[in-house]
Amino acid sequence: MGHPSSVYTFLVSFGKQLLLTDIRYSTWANQRLLEACSALTSEEIERDLRISHSSILSTLRHIHDGERVWLDCLRTSPEMGPWLLPQGSPPEPSLDALRRSWPELSDGYSLWLDGMSETDMGVEVVVQLPDEVEPSLPRWKILRHVLEHSTLHRGQVIGMIRALGHTPPAIHRMDFYLAGEVAVSSRNR
Repeated sequence: MGHPSSVYTFLVSFGKQLLLTDIRYSTWANQRLLEACSALTSEEIERDLRISHSSILSTLRHIHDGERVWLDCLRTSPEMGPWLLPQGSPPEPSLDALRRSWPELSDGYSLWLDGMSETDMGVEVVVQLPDEVEPSLPRWKILRHVLEHSTLHRGQVIGMIRALGHTPPAIHRMDFYLAGEVAVSSRNR
């Protein structure tokens, strides 16, 4: 059996690798979903389907805005004081604008995580929420939240595409693995 510190180093390195894989998967799934939505009509992506944020486009905007906002949070440091969750109406980009801006946003997550040490991932950030609650959360938990948030809403968009009578893209994690994770990641950059 190895030295306990070498086991810890492996586990911590594995944890960071797992988060990088999660970011790559999310990037890939977002891209596939955007491609599928580009084949729909404007009326279809804007139709109120009474799911999630009403329409496909509104839900995609919500996913994008969530990823944008939380990346800003992750890039802050505790010395800057509490990070304030933005208030007010988020931007309302078109589907084409989302397709253009999302790769840079996804790259932002990868670059941010690449630059983080294992210790940095555990640093807690105070987040000021609208109801004046100020939880202190480690960065890795914030990252997990945003990735799971995106996954939840992508699933809702899949349901909306089906409700419109179209076949949605296969964006399960296993589809990502079977597509060849490394090959997929390099194509999306």
